Amino acid sequence: MKNRFYAFLTHLLLSGLVAVITIVMVFFIWYPRPLNDATGVTDIFLLLLAVDIITGPVMTFVVYQRGKPGLKFDLSIIVILQIVALSYGMSTVFAGRPAFIVFNQDRFDIVRLVEIDVASAKKAELTGNETAKVSWFRPRWVGAVAPNDRKRAEEILFSAVDGGADWPQLPELYVPLEQVKQQMLKKAQPLQNLRQLDKKNRLVGIEDSRVKWLPLRGKTKDMVVLIDSDSAEIIKIVDINPWS
Repeated sequence: MKNRFYAFLTHLLLSGLVAVITIVMVFFIWYPRPLNDATGVTDIFLLLLAVDIITGPVMTFVVYQRGKPGLKFDLSIIVILQIVALSYGMSTVFAGRPAFIVFNQDRFDIVRLVEIDVASAKKAELTGNETAKVSWFRPRWVGAVAPNDRKRAEEILFSAVDGGADWPQLPELYVPLEQVKQQMLKKAQPLQNLRQLDKKNRLVGIEDSRVKWLPLRGKTKDMVVLIDSDSAEIIKIVDINPWS
């Protein structure tokens, strides 16, 4: 029993180390706070991680018996199953990560990797649109502008009405955020308007005269983006519901 418990602790320690690495990857790189809350990934990921990290060591505790024939094979199968399960879970989390935060006419939209229109992404690649390139790490801030082609604009409009891709999901429309700076400043609202919605005092210490805000549309939770009132530079995302 002592050897079995030691094997369990060893496996649990190694699994915990892997868990720390994946947590850093998810919450500090792919879903930097508070985007994890805006996309609803936190509960799903932590549940997936807990099940995977705990199941492996428990199975090791069950099968471990020093000197048992085929023990190495049993342990190898457990590790392989654990790696496969974790890989599948991480691939799902990766596909759902915020790839772009897109300024879209009068607000920002979080666009997950899985939501990007494939045909539009290909078109952006063929035209050499560097702004539309997906980063392997943090989401990119970009703007989306109307297409010059009227027919294409109508296609996008009808697509959006039918529940298909709209401006934020179409990389062919992406431009550097600098190009939509004036529109951002025009649509941004005074910080004083937001203070009425700040139930948790997240805006304490921020000067009204230097900051404006725009709504941020998330998958499960809407927030706000604070920008510099002169340069339109992004300051940070704040967990305040702009519609409440």
